[in-house]
Amino acid sequence: MAHYWLDVYLWGEYPIAAMNYLKEQGIAPTIEPGDMDLLRSAKPDFLGINYYQTATNAYNPLDGVGAGKMNTTGKKGSSEETGTPGMFKKAENPFVERTNWDWEIDPQGLRIALRRITSRYRVPVIITENGLGEYDKLTDDHQIHDQYRIDYLAGHVHAIKEAISDGAEVLGYCTWSFTDLLSWLNGYQKRYGFVYVDQDETQEGSLARYKKDSFYWYQELIKTNGQEC
Repeated sequence: MAHYWLDVYLWGEYPIAAMNYLKEQGIAPTIEPGDMDLLRSAKPDFLGINYYQTATNAYNPLDGVGAGKMNTTGKKGSSEETGTPGMFKKAENPFVERTNWDWEIDPQGLRIALRRITSRYRVPVIITENGLGEYDKLTDDHQIHDQYRIDYLAGHVHAIKEAISDGAEVLGYCTWSFTDLLSWLNGYQKRYGFVYVDQDETQEGSLARYKKDSFYWYQELIKTNGQEC
């Protein structure tokens, strides 16, 4: 699926199968004279990607499933089957763990993605977003022990190092996010930050900030340039 977009961004070409599908659906873009030359002339210096999870796909017939309900409650296993009829549907991968929001935890997928991008497009990459959204518990003494977030990030940093050893050129790695923030889908219950923000859906929090265990771990990771992973 990524080639549907990246071939256009990096090569200025629509994949043949993708364009044929758009034509069959009657939604192909109108291409004027000179448009393709303009697309091909735009060569990006690097590619920025947001990586959180992988997706395992399976055959989906023309009368198959469409867009199913997302898990926006944090109740693990509540996601519905989803896909595009005639193309694919998302299948469960039994070999990876999942978050409470049913997002697959798959650091190896990031290594594979970086290898494929490097092999196909020969362009440097910046990881513009990567992080774990989960419930965080504030203790009575204002501590947040989020070892699960440390494990997630450590696995992905290690995957990036492995991809670099494979030949990928990775210019930078940006986590999501520094502080907890309000999610348009999940409110404050799904937290991503290194810094806990005392706020919830009642809007009665103090907005005080508390550094999580992951904050100190990531601080040390930066000092050692990732050598601890």
